[in-house]
Amino acid sequence: IFDMITTALKADGDALVGRVKGIYGFKVKGGPGGTEGFWIVDAKNGAGKVEFNGKDKPDVTLTMSDGDLVDLMTGKLNSQKAFFQGKLKVQGNMGLAMKLQEFQKQMPKSKL
Repeated sequence: IFDMITTALKADGDALVGRVKGIYGFKVKGGPGGTEGFWIVDAKNGAGKVEFNGKDKPDVTLTMSDGDLVDLMTGKLNSQKAFFQGKLKVQGNMGLAMKLQEFQKQMPKSKL
C-alpha cells in the first residue's frame, strides 16, 4: 500500500499535495509475526513523501490492522463502517482523515 502511495506521489505529488495539504501517520498493527509499523505520509510539503518510522509530526493518525488497511485502501472496506465498527481509530484532524480518499483513488480497485 505504501509503495503505491509513493508511486502516486512521484507521478502526481504536486497535485495530491495541493488537494490534501496534510501529514498522515499510519499505525499498522498485526503485521508479519504480530509486529506493528508506523508510516508517515507527508502530503503537505514539496511533492510529498512516505517514510517508515518517520519523524514528522502527523496532523492525523490512523490506527488499524494490516488487513483492514489493505481492504480500506482498495475499496473493500468503507471508511465510515470501519470507524464505527472500531476497526479504524482516528486521532487528530478528522477533516484530513476524510481526504484519505485522494489516495484511495490511486489504488487498484478490488474485484468483488
